[in-house]
Amino acid sequence: MAEYLKLTNDIVFQRIFGKVGNENITKAFLEKILGIKIEELTLDTNKRLIGEEIEDKIGRVDVKAKLQDGTKVIIEMQVTEYSYMVKRLLYYWSRVYVGDLKRGKEYDELNKTIAILISVENLEETKEIEEYHTEWELREKRHKELKLTEDIEIHIIELGKFKEGKDKRPEDIWIKALKAKGEKEMEELLKNNKELREMKEELERITADPELREKYYYREKQLRDELSRIKDGYMKGIKEGILEGKKAGIIEGKEENRKEIVLNMHKNNIDIETICNIVNITEDEVRKIIENANKE
Repeated sequence: MAEYLKLTNDIVFQRIFGKVGNENITKAFLEKILGIKIEELTLDTNKRLIGEEIEDKIGRVDVKAKLQDGTKVIIEMQVTEYSYMVKRLLYYWSRVYVGDLKRGKEYDELNKTIAILISVENLEETKEIEEYHTEWELREKRHKELKLTEDIEIHIIELGKFKEGKDKRPEDIWIKALKAKGEKEMEELLKNNKELREMKEELERITADPELREKYYYREKQLRDELSRIKDGYMKGIKEGILEGKKAGIIEGKEENRKEIVLNMHKNNIDIETICNIVNITEDEVRKIIENANKE
């Protein structure tokens, strides 16, 4: 049996939700995410975002679509967390928003643009929010009932925060599919959902395509290397802090600082055995800290 390909891999995600011919899948997905009825959706095969000047930064989104009323939608799947992720999303939004405004056109020809970030890792900016799906708009600070414009709308979906049955949002079944780790888990979601079955069929076609599979594995290696660099840098910083006697109160044995370090290392996918060795506590103590944090 071929290895199950993860939907969060951007090669797979782009192929399923950004491929012309898969509009029904993307339409159904966006209807649940955005909470609107979409009559017509067009997928844009050109996902490069090019600035006006030659020195402007060039970006590329995973999915780019246009709805029947001219609204533009971009989706970015992010596996690893970057401190500048929100700024990058805003940059992508701005490029798409002004992208169709050519010389001689009026500003009223600008169309509403929706940016959707799907992140495997939880974001620092939203760490105080429990919900996995947050929606952001432009409102007056003291009069939050007043929205300055409908043109900007940003959705952030943090897969790590999703807990089945907690939020009970319309898109829950799609989030379960994105997080599925194997055939059995996916098969349980397909009953009575035509678009999810179509998505599964597209995934099977990708799995059967040697070239796409090779791209998938190469991308997975890139992501592993990237995560490894992040972990190595984090571990180095902690070890240097221990040697200097300055890292988060480990030497002083301060309980709160110890908890913070355990949770930070756990968030960065550092294994429990390594955490035990660095913080100098037992595996049971580490698990207890993590369990208590999840309850809070």
